[in-house]
Amino acid sequence: MRRWTVVLTLAVALAPAPAPAQWRLDAWFGDAWNARLPLTFRQDGQPDIRMTPNWSTRPWRPTWYYAGRVAKWSGRSGWGFEYMHHKLYLDNPPGPEVTRFRVTNGVNHLLVQRHWDVGAVDLTLGAGPTYVVPISTVRGESYGQRDGVFGSRYEFGGGTVMAGVAKRIKLLPYTRGSLTAKVTASYLDVPIANGDARTTNIALHLQYGLSLQSAR
Repeated sequence: MRRWTVVLTLAVALAPAPAPAQWRLDAWFGDAWNARLPLTFRQDGQPDIRMTPNWSTRPWRPTWYYAGRVAKWSGRSGWGFEYMHHKLYLDNPPGPEVTRFRVTNGVNHLLVQRHWDVGAVDLTLGAGPTYVVPISTVRGESYGQRDGVFGSRYEFGGGTVMAGVAKRIKLLPYTRGSLTAKVTASYLDVPIANGDARTTNIALHLQYGLSLQSAR
């Protein structure tokens, strides 16, 4: 028994100390390019409207495109939570049946993430639900400003997976610039009057901002 006690004591003494935790707070502006994947409008008692959309993001009007994240790092990896406010505007509505369709304010991704520091860059994988604020006019019937979750305008619209790579550049103590490229893949089921609009949104996001970090 004494021998095993000595062995365990030595093992504990020689084990590496856990890496001190570090908190990081990131905020970005940016823009996104959206793939042209099929979009289908479905309304009760009406034939489906299928089309190939031209999407724009319009990052500065009438609302902003932005994202923010809080993460806890330990050593060269960490966990985080990100809110990304993406936006979709349909630039080629198939009038007169569809005269207006946009999802802003906005396509809101809530992402639980895993992070890795691989030296020159940080890598990220994440997934989570997506909440939407849709505004549309389809066959003369408008939809918008309805009661969503907890009485808000936000309605559950699907789910998202994402991958990202970030380069951080030291500016000041505990402050870095952040240049980030992310890819999101989202299944969206968006309410319209008496029906829904369904699509898969694959977007490339280019973001720039600041990263604040605590001392280790």
